Amino acid sequence: MPRLTDPGRRIALGLAAAAVGAGLAASLAKLFPWQRASREGDQPVADAPYDPRENESNLSVTGLPDDALRERGITRMVLGPLPLPNGAVIATDPLVQPEREAFTRRVAPGDYPVTLYQAQGRVALAELRFADGTPARWELALVPGQDIASLKAGEIFGYPVDAGLGCFMDPAARAAMARREAQEQKRAGYSNYYDDVLAGELKDSNLNWVMHRPLPDDPARVAVFSSGWGDGVYASYWGLDAAGQPLRLVTDCGIIENGDGRDPREIAVAAALAGLTPEQRRDSERGYAALKSDDRAAFAALLDAGRIAPETPIESVEGTFTFEAIRLDKPEALERLVRHGAPTLMPPYLQIGDERTTYPAYARSLKTPRSPQLLAVIEAWERTGSTDTPSRGQSQPCPTISSSSVPAPAAMSAPSGRPSSG
Repeated sequence: MPRLTDPGRRIALGLAAAAVGAGLAASLAKLFPWQRASREGDQPVADAPYDPRENESNLSVTGLPDDALRERGITRMVLGPLPLPNGAVIATDPLVQPEREAFTRRVAPGDYPVTLYQAQGRVALAELRFADGTPARWELALVPGQDIASLKAGEIFGYPVDAGLGCFMDPAARAAMARREAQEQKRAGYSNYYDDVLAGELKDSNLNWVMHRPLPDDPARVAVFSSGWGDGVYASYWGLDAAGQPLRLVTDCGIIENGDGRDPREIAVAAALAGLTPEQRRDSERGYAALKSDDRAAFAALLDAGRIAPETPIESVEGTFTFEAIRLDKPEALERLVRHGAPTLMPPYLQIGDERTTYPAYARSLKTPRSPQLLAVIEAWERTGSTDTPSRGQSQPCPTISSSSVPAPAAMSAPSGRPSSG
């Protein structure tokens, strides 16, 4: 995880301060991408008002029991108690904007537990819990000068991250960090707060979190955590009870979508597999075994009988038969799949980027080139084959590919890995 040098920190700090000083979500959006932009690209902002329920499905997972979280690919980890001696809460990147103002809403003074929620190997949510109970509603946390009425759909007020870290702290902890840095700067060879102070404390968590105590003789602490996909803008939300009292404060780091922490591809695969009966799953595994072992007779029998189809998902590898025929470099099997209506367009969960949305594009992008025989099948397929949206299993009529278009069998290339490594 890259960290800022002192000059880089000063530049980023100046940009962040300018954006926050303007008090406009639009300014933040220009300087830092919206929280999902790193995965989905820039999203068009609807000409509609901000909807406070936009993130409710993600924030509400903080109320689920551990077994329900695991089903969604989320794990809970208690970081420890955070002192808030005057009830003020600051959420910020502690290395870039430590002077960020506290939220306008305050809580009763006390020590409150900080809990982190991980998904896809990253910190997805950070929670300060003030009381038990289920929030009746969620409210975007604001600092002075921010007006919720100025936001449109898809916009947020959040804190800019440029050091890959977020935190919860209070003004006393911020002052303690400033005193610690002043002390460290007097030491010969001091570089920056991250390298010389935080890095050693973070190493036990693989640089993901620490309850940092800036000064040994001061009770002030800072709950530091890695920020989701890294740099960006991250919003925090108050979970309020029916009377409007805060039960929790949650920073959403943009990993969880629709209340599910699993990778979208994993969710799509699970949905595709859920559509198969137990018998169809067994047939799929039998077909995959026949494909791998070059048992062409068994593979053809399953395909011709409609027990498997080109786009039937295979549970053990999470690909389709068309995908696996290309990955394993099986030209005869691919030709038969094309005869049974294999579409050139891959299902969305197998697509990678903008350029690898079709099976032919995937085949040509692999680091280990496919055999001439398989590439010849693909070329003929592109001339005459289907580009329909893929479905899970029904055979479709497809123009016949002449066997004369396929070169004589030759030694096969070694199969490459999955698309991410191919």
